[in-house]
Amino acid sequence: MTDHLPSVAQIQWEGGLPIATRFNDVYYSRASGIAETRHVFLKHNQLPERFSQLASGSTFTVGEIGFGTGLNFLCTWQLFLAHAPTNCTLHFISTEKYPLKPADLRKALCVLDELASLANQMVAAYQPDTDNLEMEFNDDSQLIKLTVLLGDVLNTLPNLDKSIDAWFLDGFAPAKNPEMWRPELFAALAANSHDQTTYATFTAARLVRDGLSAAGFSVVKCPGFGRKRDMIAGRRIPADGQTTTGKPWFAQAKHHNPEKTAIVVGSGLAGCSAAHALARRGWQVTLLEQHQALASEASGNPQGILYAKLSPDNTPLSQFILHGYQHTLTTLASFEQKSIWQACGVVQLACDARTELRYKALDALHPDELLQYLDKKRLSEISGLPVDYPGLFFPQAGWVQPPLLCQALAEHKKIRLKTYTKVNDIERINPGWLVKTDQGDLTCKTLIITQGVASHQFSCLAHLPLKTIRGQITQVQATVRSQQLATCVNGEGYIAPAMAGFHTLGATFDINDTRGDIRVGDHEKNLAMQARCFAAMYQALGAENAVITSGRTGFRCTTPDYLPVVGPIVDHQHFMAAYAPLRKNRKQSLDVQPEYLDGLYVSAGHGSRGIISCPIAGEILAAMINGEPALLPRPLLEALHPSRFLVRNLIRNN
Repeated sequence: MTDHLPSVAQIQWEGGLPIATRFNDVYYSRASGIAETRHVFLKHNQLPERFSQLASGSTFTVGEIGFGTGLNFLCTWQLFLAHAPTNCTLHFISTEKYPLKPADLRKALCVLDELASLANQMVAAYQPDTDNLEMEFNDDSQLIKLTVLLGDVLNTLPNLDKSIDAWFLDGFAPAKNPEMWRPELFAALAANSHDQTTYATFTAARLVRDGLSAAGFSVVKCPGFGRKRDMIAGRRIPADGQTTTGKPWFAQAKHHNPEKTAIVVGSGLAGCSAAHALARRGWQVTLLEQHQALASEASGNPQGILYAKLSPDNTPLSQFILHGYQHTLTTLASFEQKSIWQACGVVQLACDARTELRYKALDALHPDELLQYLDKKRLSEISGLPVDYPGLFFPQAGWVQPPLLCQALAEHKKIRLKTYTKVNDIERINPGWLVKTDQGDLTCKTLIITQGVASHQFSCLAHLPLKTIRGQITQVQATVRSQQLATCVNGEGYIAPAMAGFHTLGATFDINDTRGDIRVGDHEKNLAMQARCFAAMYQALGAENAVITSGRTGFRCTTPDYLPVVGPIVDHQHFMAAYAPLRKNRKQSLDVQPEYLDGLYVSAGHGSRGIISCPIAGEILAAMINGEPALLPRPLLEALHPSRFLVRNLIRNN
């Protein structure tokens, strides 16, 4: 196999059943692989009926995620022969990152007597030492075509450019293979679908349901196969144009930039995430930073806690946090540099009765792989030091080094970082934007502002209600006792396990305080928070004698509703005039489309949740700019839209 091709699958055998050792998961059901395929994929894509109704000479195209042993293909082939009219073609297009070796494929299929004839034909033609697998089989008057795209599905599927009639989503389970079930996958599914496209999948995981819904598919829970309670199926929801029904002010911006070049102002987490998301789509990005290095401001803390502060009320903020948390986990897993983060888990202590009730409600809503409500004894065992309260444990979470994450995001061959480049102003030109810097003027058609509150310096973004929250962290010398801390602990404040001989704890929260000094009083506040909620850690650090090694002040940028602003920027004057009738009647029917400042986008207001919200915000912007299907449900994108505050002000007659 040539160097650029994917590695072959590593298989172990248990009772004749193939197990993928990379994912510790089975290739097909222990009960009956054939019966499961028929139940999940053939039945719930209505393939017997759809094959029977094909017109003579037509082609039906199936798309599959995860070729594996080829079992789904063989069952589909068998069904097509039994139901499709003459002169029809079945084109089965699958993806596979780790193809089986021919010997393993033969062994996996030899026990399926019912499919032996078809399996023998496929195995004879199976040669996974080419760029992709292409096979054709003629059965009487029907043509069967099999294409297997070899490589990472997030690379192969976006380049497919096919109209798929039915999707089989059969990769390994999300808990075993989270790197695959990303927003980009669902966007690629949508991009290669039409209004009659259906899908079915064995999993009913929330991550998959939300991803499919965000990409424009209906989601219906159905009885699963065997002992599996649920599966999901659905179809592509027909596109209804660019506007949001009843809310024209949230219509999508129609931006077109065939040159695929962009400038991003600001190289913190928001800027690096946006630049990386565009670069992965083939864009050439110039990343501007006014300081000597990226992540020099709020994203420069040595340790940041990756955790999801959720609400049992399923508010837009909670929904966004959950999407962002899952996206950040898969983003971090994609980087080979292991020092970027430590997946040590995060404990959230319920330090009062009200919080305890909220955490119990969250535990009832979410699966154990996301969070677990545990008593103080179990949390003490997990943490390595005694805790005095029950709370939540997030087993997949941990701490991140934001500067290293920014560096990993920006280290893309299509990203050029320009430091010591302060942007003084931006100006509309025809076409595009003039970016005035102290190193000279730059031009572009696509411009993304990610400078937090500093975005206000540009007049066309001055209407955004961004505010500053000062935060100071404290670094304390680790002791023999404190180094027993095995996981991050959040109570009134947070603390992370020792890194390079010190712990990071914090953080203070001071609204509209713009002084950047390091204060002894704030160090004392951070230690006092530990004393109140995590007394054992406070004592382990030395209590009043804790050795403070350093501190750092950063300025979080947030919004009145604590959701970031992510999306295109409107012409403020036109917007206020066009939607002025909302001042008198919030239910006024309007069909005026907003005028966007073409090519201008923003990602700001991430507050203290930047590790969770910035990576997914970058993907949201890149999908918008690149003309891809939305990565989140429309109501959630509206909740992030920069124009939401203008609409609220009009309705309140402000």
